[in-house]
Amino acid sequence: MRLKEKTHRKFVEFFEKISTMYQGKDFELAYSDIQRETGAASVTLKRAIQALAEDGVIEVQPGRNSRYARFKYLLAAQDIDENSTDALSSESQGSENLDKEETPHSGRVFESMTEDVGELLQLVDHLKRRVRNQEMAIALLQDRLAEIEDKIRKR
Repeated sequence: MRLKEKTHRKFVEFFEKISTMYQGKDFELAYSDIQRETGAASVTLKRAIQALAEDGVIEVQPGRNSRYARFKYLLAAQDIDENSTDALSSESQGSENLDKEETPHSGRVFESMTEDVGELLQLVDHLKRRVRNQEMAIALLQDRLAEIEDKIRKR
């Protein structure tokens, strides 16, 4: 019941992206949103979630109803540990290269601005997904309306 490498990678990247958007906290998603975002069939979605849970990539709990689930991306903690180690080593190297004119305060301002930009990028990405979902819903409604109009014209 293993997944293809490409499918596995697609789901890992999806959960990683969503986890970053929620800053590593638990999040609740509709299965339909995951399907829409990954382009996977419902059977593949179920297999992928089960496989990722078995591999220790995500933790899955029941959501508010059967169409939702609560997820926790478990690899985020490992990524944070690795990134913090890398950041500490780069900070120590970077501090040696600081000009005498630069103050410690300017570094904090830069970090704060970087965090703000990161949050804004996540919010924009979230809004883009919402717009895309709404556009898809509108297109579906237009198709259904066209079908109804065709049935009415045939009568």
